Amino acid sequence: MSPPQCMRLWWSRMFKPKQDCRSISKASTLSSNHYIANKGAPQRDWNSNDEFFKFTRGRFVVDEAENLRSREIRFDLNKLARIAADSVGAAQCISIKKYPDGMFNKAFLMSMDDGQEVVAKVPNPNAGIPHFTTASEVATMDFARKVLDTPAPRVHSWNSRAKSHPVGAEFIIMDKTEGVPLSQVWASMKLNQKLQVFLAMTRLQKQWLSVSFSHYGSLYYAGDVQSPAGSHYFKNGEAVNDSEFAIGPATGRDWIDGGRSALDIERGPLSASNRGTRDKGNSIFKDPQTNCFVLWSKIYQPDKHKKRAALAWYRDIIDALVPNDTAITNPCLWHDDLHDDNIFVDPHNPEKIMGIIDWQSCHISPLFNHNPDPAFLSWDGLEPETLDQVPRPNLSGLSPEERSAAVHEYSVQNLFIGWRKLMHAKNPDLYRVVEFRKTAAFGLIFLAHRMFEYGESHFQSLLVDLKDTWADLPAVTRNNQFPFHFSEADIERIKLDSDGAVAGTDLAMGAKESMGDLWPDQGFIEHERYDDCRAAL
Repeated sequence: MSPPQCMRLWWSRMFKPKQDCRSISKASTLSSNHYIANKGAPQRDWNSNDEFFKFTRGRFVVDEAENLRSREIRFDLNKLARIAADSVGAAQCISIKKYPDGMFNKAFLMSMDDGQEVVAKVPNPNAGIPHFTTASEVATMDFARKVLDTPAPRVHSWNSRAKSHPVGAEFIIMDKTEGVPLSQVWASMKLNQKLQVFLAMTRLQKQWLSVSFSHYGSLYYAGDVQSPAGSHYFKNGEAVNDSEFAIGPATGRDWIDGGRSALDIERGPLSASNRGTRDKGNSIFKDPQTNCFVLWSKIYQPDKHKKRAALAWYRDIIDALVPNDTAITNPCLWHDDLHDDNIFVDPHNPEKIMGIIDWQSCHISPLFNHNPDPAFLSWDGLEPETLDQVPRPNLSGLSPEERSAAVHEYSVQNLFIGWRKLMHAKNPDLYRVVEFRKTAAFGLIFLAHRMFEYGESHFQSLLVDLKDTWADLPAVTRNNQFPFHFSEADIERIKLDSDGAVAGTDLAMGAKESMGDLWPDQGFIEHERYDDCRAAL
């Protein structure tokens, strides 16, 4: 029951990082919803602008009322502006402009009377678990600058206890990052400039690889969480007992999305020697979800009973799936959402990285759980089987549009392979992650982590196939027999479910390709395209 080609494409697309839908960082398109106060004039009532607090960037084609509710937050923006001014020693804030809404946060550009500018970030209700999400983001940015030598924003003021603060919300006041988003210049950059960006990113990732931790979880200041005794990090192999930072509960999106935030589960910190998770309720599911907008009788339907069964099987084999290679199981802190709006570069020297933003939900996890490839590479095809360059496409007989598309795909794919070659040469441990992520063992781990949204049919299909290669897993000893028996009827049922799931994904991808820019990524679409999107769906 080997996965067909369309399932391989499904794997390739599903293994992409979950992004904040081009979140807060589109600095080039500040919202027009803002006020400007003249110097010496009475302070504006920033709270009177209702659109500051709502999700105004677009609409949702699925569960719109709930999606908008989870992205609306009311707080005292007047007090937040006062705190922002005080934090940088200014007399008053004279202008507030709202950045385009992210999926999890609101952000505002605040200008002071002395010319200083800061960014104020306020998490939406759906951003994560209260207190921990903001407290971890602040500490992580500080750690990134101080220990990882990474250009992250400097924080001037912050609050993670919404109910006890006059603002009435969690917030972070931080420096406005210098430079421009990579998205503004990437398309016009020359090949040698893009390669310089690759080199700069490789150096940053090498710095991240130089630090590992004693526990899995997320990073905090020591006063904000109860950290286990002996928690510390290693820098270039040397243990560092830093009293400023501590390891606490994980805040990654895998611990929050799909209803997980409501579960009573142990989120850490977990010892690096603990390969699984201490589960208090991992098999409690709300109504199953699907990643398709259209449900059809011939397509596999999510089933919570099968999800529970798949998770029970996963718990039985997790120790065999996790590799013995400590280089890729070491607890590492990583930025998993390096899309081209989160990376800022010098507009006059675009190969120079000026800053990296959006550290929310960054967490300490086994290296193989992190994304080795920056999202800005935009390669959405199959995983390359080798590091050989792709041959030039045959353009004869193609229309101008087809020729352009073929040349673009050729360029993007070879650029991606060039990145992988550089990783193989400069960060070989990270390239070992790439190799592991091609295996069925990683596929089973990946699907188990996303069982709430989808995956049980593919999980069961891969599990049946695993019997043939069970003995090849590094953690399996000679006496460890494959722990499951599948009858012919079981195998036939699992095959039908898997084929139906592949058909559903194929249908959704076909709809996405035919709709083009009207496809509602994460169910979201801009206001001006909403009616056309609904009609097309």
